[in-house]
Amino acid sequence: MIWPRVIGQEWAKGVLLSAIRGGRLAHAYLFYGEEGVGKDALALELARALHCERREEEACGTCHSCVRITALQHPDVRFVVALPVGKGEESDDPPLSKLTDADMRLIQGEFKRKAEEPYYRISIPRAFAVKINSIREVRREAALSTSDGRRRVVIISHAELMKTEASNALLKTLEEPSGNTLLILTTAHREALLPTIQSRCQPVRFDLLKEEEIGTALRERKEVDPDRAVTVARIANGSYGMALELLEQDLDVQRENVLSFIRSVLGKQVVPFVESIEVMSAPRDREAVIRFLTLLLIWFRDAMVHAQGRAVINADQLTPIKNFVAKFPDANLVQVLADIEEAISLVKRNAYIMVVLLQLAVHLRANILGTRRTGT
Repeated sequence: MIWPRVIGQEWAKGVLLSAIRGGRLAHAYLFYGEEGVGKDALALELARALHCERREEEACGTCHSCVRITALQHPDVRFVVALPVGKGEESDDPPLSKLTDADMRLIQGEFKRKAEEPYYRISIPRAFAVKINSIREVRREAALSTSDGRRRVVIISHAELMKTEASNALLKTLEEPSGNTLLILTTAHREALLPTIQSRCQPVRFDLLKEEEIGTALRERKEVDPDRAVTVARIANGSYGMALELLEQDLDVQRENVLSFIRSVLGKQVVPFVESIEVMSAPRDREAVIRFLTLLLIWFRDAMVHAQGRAVINADQLTPIKNFVAKFPDANLVQVLADIEEAISLVKRNAYIMVVLLQLAVHLRANILGTRRTGT
């Protein structure tokens, strides 16, 4: 299996390997697909292959270049992410020059975690956008020769976080490509990128991972107990990145939070209902809210499949699932699932989380308790 550090994604690997073998690598790629499916991981693996001192399509992982790229410390492989804005920072300043020592320690820590686990999602406080400073630095470096005479590789992770000014600066680089620089943009929100940027990049689709692929990776890479690996893989919804986050943040507690949320939404008391919404709205991390909503979606899917006599994912919560199905036999679970999927979509599109959750809670009550019918 080629590029084993990247889980699955055989189609995407095939596209890139074919280009390498034919000497037809594009000057810019757009890797798009859901969070945690391997876009950054494959971008870094491609960079290792292009710079490996053995000059083979499979990076050795042990040469000086491979080691430096793996550590995100190679001078000709730049990994660009959203960064906080420093006090008094101007758009022409180097992107890190006005940040505090505390900021720098946090950033270094996040990059260290990314180097250790390419599926890790970097999260830096106050880092709301890919700054124009970073893109201008990329543009300046693109005109320079590399240390080993090979292609410079620039990976812009979560490229949808570029604002208009940064996007326009990148567009200039895409319109005047340097033959010595390969640009790779990764995103879970392709639609958020300027059409002009999309049109100048070769798109590469990344699919959701199979449960078996995630389960195997959890067992082999993280030494997760086989039964737990199966459960996490099912709940991860095709994302190895989500699987890692579920492991890190105590899956059992998160699933109990889902049950508590359902009970408060369907209960008669207003205060617990409002408090539950406020608790779920508190995280600034949208991915945490998306994880919660995904677990909620899986729980209600379990309720629907149990009503149909099929096996559930949350097998250890079978009793509350049975009780729910018995108590609400007329619940419109098809519409419930549609409402949760819409809420996930809205959170991904940066909608106000409190409003999304309030609206979802109202719809859940309506479609479970029978106070609303679809289309009315």
